[in-house]
Amino acid sequence: MNMPTIGFIGTGDFSAYLIAALRRGGFGGRILLSPYSRVKAERLATTHDCTVAADDASMFAKADWILLAVRPEQLANALPSLAMRPEQVLISAVAGVTIAELRAATGKGISVVRIMPSSYIDTINDGIIPVFPASHGLDAVLNYAGEVVTFDTEDQFELAMFGACLAGWTYRFLATLEGWFLERGLTPAHARLIVAGNVAGATGYALARQDVPLEVVSDGIATEGTYTKVGLEHLAERRAALPWLEALDIVFRRRNLLT
Repeated sequence: MNMPTIGFIGTGDFSAYLIAALRRGGFGGRILLSPYSRVKAERLATTHDCTVAADDASMFAKADWILLAVRPEQLANALPSLAMRPEQVLISAVAGVTIAELRAATGKGISVVRIMPSSYIDTINDGIIPVFPASHGLDAVLNYAGEVVTFDTEDQFELAMFGACLAGWTYRFLATLEGWFLERGLTPAHARLIVAGNVAGATGYALARQDVPLEVVSDGIATEGTYTKVGLEHLAERRAALPWLEALDIVFRRRNLLT
């Protein structure tokens, strides 16, 4: 396939890990960076073979796709500069801003696709990249960075974004479990391996065996007389998953209040 030229507006953490994942996966297309945050842009350019554009106008003139990666509160300042051509594609990584809102700001004829990959994609293979709507050309490029997951509706895509919060929460959960093993004598390296390795093994199995309900897998391990059964009964009695569900409800309600 012909490699598109991608222009990035925003050179913060999101752009950094997406660009890193694209390059690691073998994407050889040209990547242009907005010079707005020049120090960050020049660092990315040096590390990942990108070009810092002279200005946004020259970037728009040369790019096939424009990837908008700014925080929601920065969007008002970024939108006036989106002087896009009808044949260009706007790829938005701005949380909570709908396709309809972006088209209203840039012109109804512009193709808009939303994405929201998680931060771990620059480190591990096959990290998931939620996309809406499906776009054959874009999906093919994003496959360099991870596993593209497309959705039928924008509401489904929004729910997938809430799922991405789980990664950030899980790091703190794993850190707490690590601390338990450290206090009892494991080295930091061993504690990280035992905690993260077992969680990664369980999640890997869950993804590989989607034909089996997860409750069935758990019950097959937590049989009578096992340590797993004893601990699982305690977690069930304490309703250990409830705060996680409540956290999802909190961010879900917060999103609905903003729409």
